[in-house]
Amino acid sequence: MWSLIKSWSYAIAMTANIIAILVALFFIISDAIKGLSYKNNSLMLATLAMMGWVGICHFLRTSGKTDLSTNMAMLPAIPILGYALLILLFIILKPDMR
Repeated sequence: MWSLIKSWSYAIAMTANIIAILVALFFIISDAIKGLSYKNNSLMLATLAMMGWVGICHFLRTSGKTDLSTNMAMLPAIPILGYALLILLFIILKPDMR
């Protein structure tokens, strides 16, 4: 049972991380098309760092270090999932920002 929870937590964390990378890449590419790519150096650096982090997590998972890879994948995924929950709550509740 515990190994099932660990494998699902790894899959959820990696999915959240990969979706965050794809969203960042969308903004980088759309700004490059608009001609505003000179402002995105830090976003590109953070995206590349996140790609490296996900790559290291995958490498550790395939080499048998499942606990370490799950913990490393969950480290950025928890704030990402919290931010996604916040955005979802804003969409559902539609607060009046007066």
